[in-house]
Amino acid sequence: MDTEEQLWRQIRVTDRMWEGPGQIAALEKVTRRVDALGLIAHRNEARVRLATAYLLGGEPAKAFEPLSLCLDSGDPELRPVFDHLAEAFVEDPRVPLADTLAVLDEGERLFGPMPDNRLIIASHLGTDADIGYEAPAESSRCGQCDTGLKIDHLLRIGRVDDAVELFSDDDYCSRQPHAMLAALMLPFARAGRLDDAVEAFRASYSAFWTEPAELGSLARHVEFCAHTGNHAAARKLVDRHGGWRPTPFGTMEFHAAAALVTDSHASLALEIAARFDARNGNSAQSRRIRASLAAEPAPVAVDLGSALLPRTKRMGSRLVIYPTTVEELASLAERNEDDPEFAAVMWERFDELLPNPEGELLARRRRAGSGGLAGATDPGASAFRRAALYLEEAPSRALTFARDAMDLFLAKFDYVNAARARLMAVWILAFTGDPKTALDLIDKPDPAGDNPEVQAEVLYTHGKLSQSFGDLDEAAFRLLMAAESFESAENTDALGWTRADLAELFLTMERFEDAADAAEEAVRLAPTARARALRNRAYLLRA
Repeated sequence: MDTEEQLWRQIRVTDRMWEGPGQIAALEKVTRRVDALGLIAHRNEARVRLATAYLLGGEPAKAFEPLSLCLDSGDPELRPVFDHLAEAFVEDPRVPLADTLAVLDEGERLFGPMPDNRLIIASHLGTDADIGYEAPAESSRCGQCDTGLKIDHLLRIGRVDDAVELFSDDDYCSRQPHAMLAALMLPFARAGRLDDAVEAFRASYSAFWTEPAELGSLARHVEFCAHTGNHAAARKLVDRHGGWRPTPFGTMEFHAAAALVTDSHASLALEIAARFDARNGNSAQSRRIRASLAAEPAPVAVDLGSALLPRTKRMGSRLVIYPTTVEELASLAERNEDDPEFAAVMWERFDELLPNPEGELLARRRRAGSGGLAGATDPGASAFRRAALYLEEAPSRALTFARDAMDLFLAKFDYVNAARARLMAVWILAFTGDPKTALDLIDKPDPAGDNPEVQAEVLYTHGKLSQSFGDLDEAAFRLLMAAESFESAENTDALGWTRADLAELFLTMERFEDAADAAEEAVRLAPTARARALRNRAYLLRA
């Protein structure tokens, strides 16, 4: 039988898990255990987290049941759930209208007015034309997200100049100012502010291009391309992101934008709109989609240049920031020939920017052969290069090539490159919704060669996957080994973030002495705000 303290720990562990099926299953399990013991405080804590997990994990229609059992408590931690609930109503037609309004009424009784959530719902129902908006005194949204909500409202009611005037990029959060820029790039183009439009496109697309949850914002990028004479770019975005299905609303928005360049998508958008209309009791969403399909293009053509190419790329646990010129890309690839995955990414970017090089650049590109992988005719190198090339646009195909490369390298006893191919396959699986298979693959006993950097990447990835499934002891063991390997490789940056991850993990495990030591080391290596905050928290809890 679980003790109360063990149940508290099980609830807290889920905070460190990735959003999605694994986190939901863990919270459903611990909620059943809490119910069996009749622990009221635990029940509220578990259900608040379970409702949030449903909302953020792709199952918003399930959020009502756990939420409804907590309403009478007035728990302050419930406040952000009401914000998520309004958004869940917009995202999924299975979330009932009457229940949403009833729960929001109860939320306002407990916590006061929620004009932000009222506006979100009114906008979706097509009744917000005369609604003003002031940010609420209490909200789980940051100031920038409140500004973004107001900008969207102003754009909907035709006050474009006011929306543009309100924009600010002084502060950042996980969505802002990128979501605001996505909303404003087409108004910029219509107003003749072409440089601002292109920069808004570049910045917002770079922020969202790897985020399935942002499919609605990416729909705006497709729409922008379609309305500014960039039909080929629009079709490329449709091909790149069209397989994502995060929520019904995001999917509907993307189909509506895709229909501007590909006729077959219009019926799909209208089909989803009809499901929302049936729930809402009006035709607001169908009218909005039809108006979007009939909208006039911007009065001028916009040259996107290289804006369609994101500035960043995820490689394992690293976020690579591309250089801005082909000369810098070539030099960086040549200096990193011993890291074939990184070099291949640099040459891939080089080819996108300059598909037909001449002179010295042509000679350097030819010397690179297969894009940075030694041995252009080697089957493993060829499969690895193909995997890297398909990462963005066809992850499932990239996964097939990565697995092939892993087997081919292992057959030649090339353990370093086999480990690199395995890491690529693991991250593809993890970020396409199959973390269990990713963990099984990283858990194989294949050697990683004598390259400490690659060994560290394997250990780090294994540790983070174990942590996402709640196996904290295994996660701590792997991350400690990863830290030792990063230290051997003299990779100070990676060592710093691994020590910070360890500090956070030890805090979750209530190993406060270990957390303080790891945080202290993280601050010494890289004195970031996160590392300092972890150190302060560790010392506070240790006292």
